Amino acid sequence: MEIFPNETYDDFSNFTNTSMTLDNCDNRSIYLSDSQVSDNLLESPPLLLQSASVATAVCLAILLGIVILTTVVGNLFVLTAIIRERNLQTVSNYLVFSLAIADLMVACLVMPMGAQYEVMNQQWVLGATLCELWTSADVLCCTASILHLVAIAVDRFRAVTSIDYVQHRSEKKVGFMIALVWGVAFLVSFAPILGWKDDKFLFRIQEEKR
Repeated sequence: MEIFPNETYDDFSNFTNTSMTLDNCDNRSIYLSDSQVSDNLLESPPLLLQSASVATAVCLAILLGIVILTTVVGNLFVLTAIIRERNLQTVSNYLVFSLAIADLMVACLVMPMGAQYEVMNQQWVLGATLCELWTSADVLCCTASILHLVAIAVDRFRAVTSIDYVQHRSEKKVGFMIALVWGVAFLVSFAPILGWKDDKFLFRIQEEKR
C-alpha cells in the first residue's frame, strides 16, 4: 500500500527543489544588494569626513581672515602715524610710507582672492579674467613691496657709510627712487596681461580649475 503516490512525491520533490532554488535566488539577490551598497559607500565619502573637511575650511578661512585684517590695520596705523605726526614726516620715511601703501594693496587686492583659492582646496572658480587681474595685482604689489625694502636698505646703508649722504638726500632723489620702484613693478606685472603666459592657461582655469 502506497501512502504517497508517485505523483504526489514528485510534486513534493519539485516543490522542495523550487523552494531551495528560490532561497538561493533570494540569497543571491541579497548578496548582490549588499555588494551594491558597499560600492555606493565606497564611492561616496563618509559624512564624518565631509564634516571634517568643512570644519577645516572654516578654520582656515577664519585664520586667513585674521591675517588679512591684521595686515590692513597695521599698515593703516603706519600711514596714519606718518600723516599725523610731523616728526615722522622726513625724507627717509617717504619710502616707508610708500612701502605701507604697497603692503596695504597686497592685503586688499591680493590676499582675499588668495584666501578664497586656499579655502576652495586650491581650485580657482572666479574665471580667467579675474585670474589674470589677480595674478597681475599679486606681481605688482609683491614686487613693489620687495623693491621698497631694497630701496630702504640701500638708503640706510648709504646714510650710515656716507657722512654727506643725509645732507644731500632730497625729496626729488627719494621721489625718483619711489617712482623707479613702482615703474619696474608695473612693467613686470603687466606681462601676463600682454600675453606672456603659458599656452594651457585657459585650459587650466576652465577645466582643471588651477
